[in-house]
Amino acid sequence: DSIELDDDLVYEPPRNGTTLWEIGIPDRTAAEFFIPDVDPKYVNPLYLTQDRFRQYGLWEKYSVLYPTTDLVFTVNNSTYQKDWFYAQVTRKLGDNGYNSTTWQIRFNLDSVEQGTTYKLRVALASTTGAELQIRFNNQSAEIPHFTTGGMYKDNAIARHGIHGLYLLFNVDVKSDWLKDGENTIFLSQVRGEGPFQGIMYDYIRFEAPSRQQRTKEQMPEKN
Repeated sequence: DSIELDDDLVYEPPRNGTTLWEIGIPDRTAAEFFIPDVDPKYVNPLYLTQDRFRQYGLWEKYSVLYPTTDLVFTVNNSTYQKDWFYAQVTRKLGDNGYNSTTWQIRFNLDSVEQGTTYKLRVALASTTGAELQIRFNNQSAEIPHFTTGGMYKDNAIARHGIHGLYLLFNVDVKSDWLKDGENTIFLSQVRGEGPFQGIMYDYIRFEAPSRQQRTKEQMPEKN
């Protein structure tokens, strides 16, 4: 059977306001991010120059590259091809287990538009036994500004994949969570019981308040 459409079917991706910054490519995979070199003892010669994410044990390299502190990405300074690890995985603690990890995105705002709502769009290419909590400018806040709760278990990390089941979260960011100057977003994958728990990001975009919000803020109050 076939379906005939009288007009073109056009998909308009969600957008609130102007893009302030973005990380990655919205293609539902994490292939554009940093893929580490494989441990020599695990080398598969088929994947030395293509599909390098298919090498075994790449998740273990996070603990090698970040043995004590986690990834920090600075907008307009870092590049996602070199500075954004392909998966936010747990950190191995010697023979004593694993620990959850918190990544940071640092960026500048010249002037926060008070009384408005910014938008953070977080697209995930894969999740396995993970929970992502997001905090703005306060890593120690007891209650996160946003949490995904428990998500899928597509197991893409363990099976040497670069994507699994796609998820998109659109986070309303209140202006009073932000400040003029340097801001930090804390991305915490809070479940750390094993090596394969983690997240593969697809794309992250931070948007300014919508034009409608700005217009409303500028309108004089009626007496």
